[in-house]
Amino acid sequence: MLTAMKYSVKEILDIAIGIEETGYEFYTRCAVLFKDAGMRDVFDFLAREEQEHKKIFQSLIGSDEPDGLFTEEYFAYLKAIGGARIFENKAADIGRVVAGIADPVDAVKHAFGTEKESILFYDEMKRLFENDRKTAALLDRIIEEERKHVALLLDLLEKIRLSS
Repeated sequence: MLTAMKYSVKEILDIAIGIEETGYEFYTRCAVLFKDAGMRDVFDFLAREEQEHKKIFQSLIGSDEPDGLFTEEYFAYLKAIGGARIFENKAADIGRVVAGIADPVDAVKHAFGTEKESILFYDEMKRLFENDRKTAALLDRIIEEERKHVALLLDLLEKIRLSS
């Protein structure tokens, strides 16, 4: 049986902020991992984008948060898809992920996967704000930026493969 519980939108926004913080840390570390200036530029750009998204989500906390009854299963689902990008001990966990990156292709593939997870999470988040056009439009903009990141990473992956 599905039980409905009231969760604050702040809890969901905290997950989104955690996603962006983790992305920033990952991209910052990747930027210094490689000697190629093009790789550094892409990862620096992505790190800056994560910081901007974090600011946007922080600005939504405390604003007219919609009330909602979400099943525990739905909240667990959101936490599962968002939590995949949030590590318990960020510095150590991100360090392990980065240490496991053997080459630029590994870094780009990891980034590609996490950007796709972000799109899924933010798309689900839109359901919480379906009656708030301004916030839904803001989420649409973030989703579109994440899609551009996926395209950028895919392009970078192609360039890496062609130069090998």
